[in-house]
Amino acid sequence: MELVDPRLESNFNEEEVITTINLALCCTNAVAAERPSMSAVVSILEGRAHVGDFVSDSSVSIYKMKPMEITSQDHVTNSSISVDMPWTSSSKSTSDLYPITLDTDNWKD
Repeated sequence: MELVDPRLESNFNEEEVITTINLALCCTNAVAAERPSMSAVVSILEGRAHVGDFVSDSSVSIYKMKPMEITSQDHVTNSSISVDMPWTSSSKSTSDLYPITLDTDNWKD
């Protein structure tokens, strides 16, 4: 277990380390749609789910696709949705969150 901090010596759960490594590898998938969601990551880290539950079908891989298939998937993955919603009274501006104080020594050279 070369990836484990040596300061831990043998005070770690090897199964948790392997799960974390496998999860990290899933999170680095080249296809964003095949990465686990944050809620899935949390479930796995809390032990409520297994990494295998979220691994997609390995027969569909970016490395097995033709260039045009990758481009068309990229187009779908990178599309965005714009939603027009009115601002509510609870909306804050940066000046509300970070008030500017002009009578401070910070403005002097």
